[in-house]
Amino acid sequence: MIAEAPSRPAVLVLGMHRSGTSAFTRVLALHGLALPSKLLVAQPSNPRGYWESRAVTLLDDRILKAAGRSWSDPRAPVAGLLTQDQHQRFAAQALNILREELPGEAPFVLKDPRICRLMWFWEPVLREFGVSPRVVMPVRNPLEVARSLAEREGLGMAESLRLWLGHVLAAERDTRHLRRAVVHYDELLADWRGLLAQLGMPVREETELETVAFLSARLRHHDISTDDLLRDPAVPAPIKRVYAELRGASAETSLDPAPFEVAAAWLDSTVGAEP
Repeated sequence: MIAEAPSRPAVLVLGMHRSGTSAFTRVLALHGLALPSKLLVAQPSNPRGYWESRAVTLLDDRILKAAGRSWSDPRAPVAGLLTQDQHQRFAAQALNILREELPGEAPFVLKDPRICRLMWFWEPVLREFGVSPRVVMPVRNPLEVARSLAEREGLGMAESLRLWLGHVLAAERDTRHLRRAVVHYDELLADWRGLLAQLGMPVREETELETVAFLSARLRHHDISTDDLLRDPAVPAPIKRVYAELRGASAETSLDPAPFEVAAAWLDSTVGAEP
């Protein structure tokens, strides 16, 4: 997938918070993709690093705020929630960040879970920057995500599940026209070499040991099976159907849009589609 990019390769890691996006990004960086030059510092909740641009994260928070949203709001922000002046100003700032932190022609990886819901903003910026983005969509069992969010942010189960769904729906909807691959957190931990092969990326021998050390068992604090999710009466049926569709997908496998569209209608009915 990545090796065949016709212009400067740029890979977007689009996944919900606590879904292994940091781990995926780090592995991609260890095996050939450049990272932005000014990264968020590691925190106790993510001691091995976020591997994302601090400036991009701050900008995305400003965009969400201007659109009447936040990182923890499952409602989708849309371009129409920004004024033309706001959109142009944010786009200029985004381009400046890319030019400063990702100069040259090296293939790079860009990650911030907020971009899941801001692809309508970032895709034109990236194209103006001179790249055709490719997408990797990390997926983790939403019950595992919810438990992690409960520990880190104090969010309730229902709120966390809706937030997971909001990010997944936006990322899936806004990347249907792009080359993309669904990847699973447990598969990364079990066979990262095979996963890189699926993505068309070679394994760099000089960073194999570093990768193995990074992907230790300590990265996983919750382990819930798909069967556990499907049997849980507290998980709404639309979320189960979306996860089942994602669970059946692998790199370069197309997704059936129907479960996502049904789930989007359900989410709108529970949280509201408008400001």
